[in-house]
Amino acid sequence: MRTFVAVLVTAFAVTVFANEKPSEAFQKTMKDLNAATMSLRGHVTAKDNDAIAADAAKLKELFATTAAFWKEKKVEDATNFANTGLKAAGDLETAAKAKNDEDVAKAARAVGGTCQGCHAAHREKVGEGYEIK
Repeated sequence: MRTFVAVLVTAFAVTVFANEKPSEAFQKTMKDLNAATMSLRGHVTAKDNDAIAADAAKLKELFATTAAFWKEKKVEDATNFANTGLKAAGDLETAAKAKNDEDVAKAARAVGGTCQGCHAAHREKVGEGYEIK
């Protein structure tokens, strides 16, 4: 009976962690990442390298915050996604400053792919919002 109770408690604890409501600070970071990514799309289309570089600088800050969040939670793949985004944002900033449209497009796609990959692995729609899965 004790073993059964221990298994139930462990299963419940894993479920609680698996579907965690994100903190307001984390939600703000995700919303800011979305806004910066949307801004980036417009600036890439317009080939506005100065604005792209500014977007990239903001993205670097936000990906660093995201990486720290996941590292604290000890979620390796999510930490890796955030670090990949951080690198892509750095590459984007370098390409924008060099006015290299091909490298800007490549780095911008890498930023977007980072978000999609992490969301597929760790974001779950629940009602009107999202939870961490």
